[in-house]
Amino acid sequence: MKRSIALFFTCVLLFSPCAFTQTAKIIDATGKVSIKKDASAPWEKAKISTMLGKQAEVKTGAKSECTLSFDETMKNILTLKENSWVKLEDIKPANISLPQGRVFALIDDIKKVEKFEIRTPTAVAGVRGTGESVEFNGGMSIFKCFADAVYVQGLGAQGQSLNEQSLLEGFGINVDNAGAFGQAFSLSEGDLQEWRRFEASLGHMQRNAQARGGDNGVGSTSLDELKQDRQQERSDAAYEDERRDERSSGGTGGGTGFGT
Repeated sequence: MKRSIALFFTCVLLFSPCAFTQTAKIIDATGKVSIKKDASAPWEKAKISTMLGKQAEVKTGAKSECTLSFDETMKNILTLKENSWVKLEDIKPANISLPQGRVFALIDDIKKVEKFEIRTPTAVAGVRGTGESVEFNGGMSIFKCFADAVYVQGLGAQGQSLNEQSLLEGFGINVDNAGAFGQAFSLSEGDLQEWRRFEASLGHMQRNAQARGGDNGVGSTSLDELKQDRQQERSDAAYEDERRDERSSGGTGGGTGFGT
């Protein structure tokens, strides 16, 4: 009896909104996506619905993406684009390290995460409710603001904060390897179209999640689960195909540029 009661409360804890307090959830993964749940854990293939805590890492390969939600209502979202790597230094307040690649973030309910910062080796961007992309490649950080405003701080060689600048909606800015700002630039139509596609994909994910969690009958829930299963099967197949290509070519790192 005591064991059953303990199991019941464990399930309530795992599946309640409180489970998101210090975790982020994988809500979408396509292609080759690998995760490391903590510093001592091995790299493994990402699975949709996996919960990730502090110090977890996520990597994407070529033509691959992964989307994380930082709250149960999916108001605070981070998507890794291809060939990217993030470390979840902290969940609440959210502190994301981006050693390589590019991410998109949409933060619609900052109260859920208290603070949301993305740090590259040369700069850190913080938001209070906004949409942005952050990229780090070849020693250069690139920040683009698609909604509201982003504050960007350059970082010195020892990681110390340098000058801070606000980045307004519709603009981007580069930060070089010394933490110095370039000139702000206007976002291109291509940038805006990519952001609109990102928002549209999030709307699709949110609708699917609501259907799975809502009281819409067994049929609709089963259909959504079937779609999710098929998506996971496609992701698994792509992952295994790329691993076979790596083994046949003698490579170890795949498209990410770092070993897994």
